[in-house]
Amino acid sequence: YGLAPFVLPFHAMLAEASLLVALTVQHGRGAEACLPQPKLQQNVEKRLRRRVFTEPTRAQLRFSVTYEARGKETQARIDVSDADGTLRGTRTLVTSGHCSSLDDSLALSVALLVDEPPESEPAPELAPDPAPATSSGAPQPQPQPQPQRPTPRAITIPAEVAAPREPWHVAVGASFQGAWGLVPGVVPGFSLYARILPRQVVPIMLSGEAFARSTAERDEGSGARFRLLRVGLSLCPWLWRDPERSVSWCFGQKIGWLRADGFGFDHDLSERRLNYALEVGAEARQRLFSIVSLRAAFAAEVPVLRDRFVSSGRNSAELFRASPVAFAAQIGLEAALW
Repeated sequence: YGLAPFVLPFHAMLAEASLLVALTVQHGRGAEACLPQPKLQQNVEKRLRRRVFTEPTRAQLRFSVTYEARGKETQARIDVSDADGTLRGTRTLVTSGHCSSLDDSLALSVALLVDEPPESEPAPELAPDPAPATSSGAPQPQPQPQPQRPTPRAITIPAEVAAPREPWHVAVGASFQGAWGLVPGVVPGFSLYARILPRQVVPIMLSGEAFARSTAERDEGSGARFRLLRVGLSLCPWLWRDPERSVSWCFGQKIGWLRADGFGFDHDLSERRLNYALEVGAEARQRLFSIVSLRAAFAAEVPVLRDRFVSSGRNSAELFRASPVAFAAQIGLEAALW
């Protein structure tokens, strides 16, 4: 019982101390996705393990957090002031990644400022009135300049820091391409694809490809025409990345349908065969403007299914068989949807 008079006042002091700070949060244009006030308050109080924030009329300190988008960067500025509005100090966090990459650092910064707020700036001293001029013409004392508090540098949060509220990003693109070894000769083609970037997961590429018709001749006037259509699924981890450009390497698989139509024979036949290949390659992107980027890619493929196409009859001959290693190159444009 003898400890009760001391324990209760101590808890009362903690409760009183937790009601000293008022927080306001403002979202500038382009920064609407940044952490809202209720969630920021919750994160700070979770770190400090006590109630911290109260109404402005009861607070001794005021914290103002302002989010602002500046080009490719997002800034969070924390202003600490007294109840009368006198500014005590400012801290700024900046990131070039998604706004939610500021969440943890911002909550930590506010919590540290709550525990140890900056000291109030001393009121400027008034310069003494100049003494009356003397007959000797002695110089009068000059007021001394007041020291200025240095402006703290902004704290940069790397774009690679985890951004828990960052949404999935999707980009679509179109490419012209050329391939060798998939069908006879070097054949041009066209590709449409979608690139999906889940948060904290390897980017995923879904593609559809169509190649121009190519021809393999047995002799003058007879042979076969080939047409390849296929779809692909690849994983493309980053090798290097910044807001303007990136380099990735990709590995995946392609599955499609290879059609061969004979011509110039006594009986012209048509065949449709499953086409399946494994690929590994690299791709690079360079932003051109806004959401549009230039993309180039190169890949080597190993066909798993290598059907032989031969002409029948007395002059039978092999018309085509896929190369053990094929190569493909692409160049095109990509647009980020969100």
